[in-house]
Amino acid sequence: MCGRFANDLTVELMRTVFGITGTVPNWPPSWNIAPSQQAPVVRMKPETEERHLDLLRWGFIPHWAKEAGRQPINARAETVATSPLFRSAFENRRALVPATAYYEWQKGSSPRQPWAFRRKNAQPLAIAGLWENWQHDGEWVRTFVILTTRANALMSPIHDRMPVTIEEDDWSTWLGGAADSACSLLHPTPDDALECYPVSRNVNTPANNSASLLAPI
Repeated sequence: MCGRFANDLTVELMRTVFGITGTVPNWPPSWNIAPSQQAPVVRMKPETEERHLDLLRWGFIPHWAKEAGRQPINARAETVATSPLFRSAFENRRALVPATAYYEWQKGSSPRQPWAFRRKNAQPLAIAGLWENWQHDGEWVRTFVILTTRANALMSPIHDRMPVTIEEDDWSTWLGGAADSACSLLHPTPDDALECYPVSRNVNTPANNSASLLAPI
């Protein structure tokens, strides 16, 4: 699963990297984004194919829900296209979640040791996500979920799942392509694309939020 990630990218950098048009939200860097918090998400307007950057809340609420209820933060890539909870969003509302790194906690360790995973080339990660609009008391709540898949060779000693990341050449397909084409992108990140290292257990507490959380220990 993916339960925490970092995004210390400036909005201007995200605008450039992801080809964003229109206004961009205020975004202070965060090294410890946790469920129920807001984070920048890249979405595409189908009618114009323009990419927009918006702040959405992490924790998925389907548009048809009468109450907020359970708000999953992850969706399994193996079943997302057929799951009643996610299939409509998978067909129509795919997104990219920009990140500097994501965290995972080592299985079997006590206390569990957190590790950071980031690109070797220091470029931003583009994590596969879905977004949704949900109306509550006359107001719209926009939420997102992160897709996960089986672990690659780098991740498997730490955990058996990892976020799906989308390569730049595939961003347009993921955001606006047919569902069958999007399904072909739901695979683990190549083993040689990432690096990982242990980080401080201070990341366990969402209130802790500084660049030091990404420093190796």
